[in-house]
Amino acid sequence: MTQETSVRADGDGTPPTGGRTLKARHALATLLTAGAALTGFTVLAGGADAARPMATAVMRTAQGERIGRVEFFDRRQATTVEVRLHIAGGTPVRAFHGLHVHANDVPENGTGCVADPMAAASTWFVSADGHLKSEGENHADHLGDMPSVLVNAGGTAAATFTTDRISPRLLDGKAVILHAGPDNFGNVPVGTGVDQYTANGPQAVAKTLATGNAGDRFACGVLTLG
Repeated sequence: MTQETSVRADGDGTPPTGGRTLKARHALATLLTAGAALTGFTVLAGGADAARPMATAVMRTAQGERIGRVEFFDRRQATTVEVRLHIAGGTPVRAFHGLHVHANDVPENGTGCVADPMAAASTWFVSADGHLKSEGENHADHLGDMPSVLVNAGGTAAATFTTDRISPRLLDGKAVILHAGPDNFGNVPVGTGVDQYTANGPQAVAKTLATGNAGDRFACGVLTLG
């Protein structure tokens, strides 16, 4: 059944400027924008649904303190990652910190984000295992390698970036680790040249190839799909 809508004329006999239809659309747009501001979601052009993260990790320290979250959004051709952190203390501020997705796939090491705050920091969150990667990959070519985040003087950190290495659909049960130190992304020129470095031992090279030598694991969050 077809429904017809009449347009009321102004006093001069011409249709009103904007009309009720445009006013109704404007009211609807205002309502959607207000709702987006309240919920924290973004209203997409064309009337699409509000953007929601496909995978989320709530980040906690070894002491159990919640310091923020890392969210992964599916953007068709790539994945957008949003990082929001607020660290009260316990890690250097005004400094970069390594951030990676870890595989969390070796039950013998434990599962998820396990840490004893009374134990040495080097033991924290080893249960999350190594970086998420394909066979034969070195750092910083791992699937789970991401840009470092900068923690500001007030302990806050915020970052948004895009990666096409992995889809959020594959992240369920994986873990995000925030490290105590910066990531060198494998950029350590080892050699005999005057502008190169001589490794003190094979472990120095091995850590760079495995983790970017970003130090202990400061915070952890297991990714869940939602």
